[in-house]
Amino acid sequence: MLLLQGAKNNFLGDFPLPTPLALLRKIRNHLYMLKNDPEKFGANLLQLTNPLRFQEKLVDVMIAAPLHVRVDQALRDVPTLNVLQPILSPSIMTGGPNTVVNLAFWVARLGIQVRIVTTKAAPESDPNWFWRHLALVTGEAERPPTLSIVSATDQSQPLAIGPRDVFLATHWTTAQQVKTQLPKMEVKRFFYLIQDFEPGFYAWSSNYALAMETYSLDHVGVFNERFLFDYLVAQGAGRYTNPEFAAKGLVFEPAIDRANFHPLTEPRADGKRRLLFYARPGNPRNMLGLGLNALRAAAAKSAFQQDEWEFLAIGGGGALPPIPIGHGIVLKPAPWADYAGYGRLLRESDILLCPMLSPHTSYPVLEMAASGGITVTNCFGNKTRAKLEEISANIIGAPATEEGLTDALIEAAIRVRSRVDTNSPFNLPVDWKSSLSNTAEQMAIIFREFVEEQKFDLSDNKSFHFSHND
Repeated sequence: MLLLQGAKNNFLGDFPLPTPLALLRKIRNHLYMLKNDPEKFGANLLQLTNPLRFQEKLVDVMIAAPLHVRVDQALRDVPTLNVLQPILSPSIMTGGPNTVVNLAFWVARLGIQVRIVTTKAAPESDPNWFWRHLALVTGEAERPPTLSIVSATDQSQPLAIGPRDVFLATHWTTAQQVKTQLPKMEVKRFFYLIQDFEPGFYAWSSNYALAMETYSLDHVGVFNERFLFDYLVAQGAGRYTNPEFAAKGLVFEPAIDRANFHPLTEPRADGKRRLLFYARPGNPRNMLGLGLNALRAAAAKSAFQQDEWEFLAIGGGGALPPIPIGHGIVLKPAPWADYAGYGRLLRESDILLCPMLSPHTSYPVLEMAASGGITVTNCFGNKTRAKLEEISANIIGAPATEEGLTDALIEAAIRVRSRVDTNSPFNLPVDWKSSLSNTAEQMAIIFREFVEEQKFDLSDNKSFHFSHND
């Protein structure tokens, strides 16, 4: 009775307690809901345990926490590029966040003051881990003296920024954070690292509208892949309807680190074949359901023999349980691997299924192809099979249908059984210096334009240049 009274005081306010029979019915109904509709059960529970979060989910707006910053006039003569990255943590450093810190590194190498600013409350990152990780992903051991890590998540200790500072947004939510800060800044434009068509992460909704709005803000787009830039221009998203605005966008192709992503020098000792499925249940554009259906259909057509193949799910951090594929084959979750372990896993595997309903290729698609395996992915708009094959013949682009992905998996399995040579040319930069140096130089010049309020010739970049000895 005391427990029920406590529940009443905490959650139900002055509502009368139900009768014992009604309470038993409620418990039965909620257990039934937990079994048959766990999402609805979770929402009901959230309504009691975290009403504010429940309200946010109810109104369908991804609310980004405000940046806790203050403008300090004493910093006016030290303009800084503030790179907004929500979290720095080993568990989230996948392709996108690694590109953020890589770009920050190479701009800092040019003498620009750069700060990576975390914007989302999370356990504090270990600086020693971060600097080791940065050296690994950049391939450069020396830390630029102009690069630092700070936080803008503590309301009691707002981050001091200079009035001539410039922001680099790295996700649509951080672009919305920048939008609220620009009125108090002298520089009214910002850089925007665009790594996917992010409105597509949502159904037509408030979040879709907010993500689309960011393309209408006054920014300089920095695009990860030509596929993505061309798609945004073709869609006429925001200011990209204006050819003059679009022409000022900066585009780079992602680097695939050949030190970590390269073919095996000799076959695996056990002779087992391995298929990896990039299965991310929380990321709809990776089309988990369609991929599973294609795997089951390919197995039903005898593309994979139980005693020859193992199936591993990666990318979900072990969130998936073992899933039967049929014909004795089970898709088992692989544990989260660090950067080197992930590269080794790709080298020791034969096929990667990585659906990606997006104009961006997705990093695993490229990393697997560079590692000598065959990648099965889907086409999307201007991301055609022919264009993907220009990057590597190891990439099979299929229609985003169950039949298309099934046929591509069967084709990949035949290639593996036939021992087709997969050491084909790979036409992307081999390291991040060659990928980002030109973009970083252009950003440095534009940054100087912003803070000095004058124009510079982008071809005259002697002040911001990587020598071959850097």
